[in-house]
Amino acid sequence: MPASSLFSLAPKGPPGNMGVPVREPALSVALWLSWGAALGAVACAMALLTQQTELQSLRREVSRLQRTGGPSQKGEGYPWQSLPEQQHSVLHLVPINATSKDDSDVTEVMWQPALRRGRGLQAQGYGVRIRDAGVYLLYSQVLFQDVTFTMGQVVSREGQGKQETLFRCIRSMPSHPDRAYNSCYSAGVFHLHQGDILSVIIPRARAKLNLSPHGTFLGFVKL
Repeated sequence: MPASSLFSLAPKGPPGNMGVPVREPALSVALWLSWGAALGAVACAMALLTQQTELQSLRREVSRLQRTGGPSQKGEGYPWQSLPEQQHSVLHLVPINATSKDDSDVTEVMWQPALRRGRGLQAQGYGVRIRDAGVYLLYSQVLFQDVTFTMGQVVSREGQGKQETLFRCIRSMPSHPDRAYNSCYSAGVFHLHQGDILSVIIPRARAKLNLSPHGTFLGFVKL
């Protein structure tokens, strides 16, 4: 075999290392992998140490709560516990009876409290007196049993030397007595003044109403 062929089969390498394989890249990769594993182990150890510290702090807090029965008085705990309890006046009324006034062609409903909270509202006969001024949700429903072609209700306010209508509701009624049932419901939000008297009026004398508590009612909620 020619000498040139023998030289061509010999391993090649950089000058000065003729015939010796190069291992530097593999060694560098191994070093990087070992450093990465070491850094990962250090990070895991630090995370475990942090979790243990937080767990110990949580255990101390639980032990303190078990001893004292609640959050500490140093501004900790729930912020809403320091807020004063707000009492919103509520009054829900159901009818006692209805009285007709032929001279003014109206029927008025007399009420009695079914649910009451607070002292901002006072039921008195056919009306409700406002003791605490403020914004109120007002709702009213009347269940009619009347063959008159239209029936309705008017919620009015009397106070400060004047009388005004807050809202009204009108319903068409069936002409057959067995089917002459219809309810009229209204609601709204109003600013009421101290001393105002509110009442429900049916603008028709001798109106036939269903006075059951689930059919006819009146209510106030202070917002």
